[in-house]
Amino acid sequence: MKKVIFLSLIFTLSIFGDYSNHIDSKIVIDELVSKHGFDESYVIEVLKNAEKREEMLQSVAKPAEKTKTWDEYKAIFIKTKRIRDGKKFISKNITTLEKAEKEFGVPKEIITAILGVETNYGSNKGGYRVIDSLTTLGFDDPRRSKFFRRELIEFFLLTRENNLDILNTKGSYAGAMGYGQFISSSYRAYAIDYDGDGYADLFDSVDDSIGSTASYLARHGWKREGKIVTRTYPNNVRKFYKPHESLTRFIPLTFNENGEDLYFIGDDNFRAIARYNISDVYAMAVYYLSEEFKK
Repeated sequence: MKKVIFLSLIFTLSIFGDYSNHIDSKIVIDELVSKHGFDESYVIEVLKNAEKREEMLQSVAKPAEKTKTWDEYKAIFIKTKRIRDGKKFISKNITTLEKAEKEFGVPKEIITAILGVETNYGSNKGGYRVIDSLTTLGFDDPRRSKFFRRELIEFFLLTRENNLDILNTKGSYAGAMGYGQFISSSYRAYAIDYDGDGYADLFDSVDDSIGSTASYLARHGWKREGKIVTRTYPNNVRKFYKPHESLTRFIPLTFNENGEDLYFIGDDNFRAIARYNISDVYAMAVYYLSEEFKK
């Protein structure tokens, strides 16, 4: 009986561990206090209230972008309802989308496709407490803990700057937030006020989310003249690829679709989308979905 109680206690501590006492927490606490002026007792209290979530560790270790075939991944997003909802989103927000397209050069279909892939146009922004995500991954993820600890510090700063409730702000299992699923550092660096209220709100403002998504792509190399991808035909000397002179970055791509190998050249715009989520299948899914909106 004592053994059972002891094992239960160990299990409970592993799930609800006090991250303020974690071996790596001192670095986080010291930086927030000494460099950013946070009250030490506040930081410690927040870390004490964070909960370890095992499912986050499992999810980040096996993301769909790395575990599914292209056909499987594409099928998640290229669905009749998601396409129909995307067209409705464009129609409802056409003024803001056209404004962003004119200002940043990013087509309305691409902006909408990213929001569609990320959160199904805002209907699924994530139900995890971001503080749980970033502490779990920042202190217990064996591969990318340093990255997530940096995001944890950024999250403290973001919540202070934007007057967000640090213990109740919700997002994805990896700590991404809002319509466009910006991580804390991207939110602070790239979110813009696009509805004129003086506040960049990616949780509730569709306009801010549209403008911020377009701005992000523009700042990561989007070119008005880019095509994203161009279908190519290896070894066919009758079909040469001739890019626009403004384009400077290219990547050869191969996707097996329905048993057939398809070949493409991705340009600056494919790279810009891939900077949003570092994955070739993600960028291609965004492209495919955007093309469906044109039909």
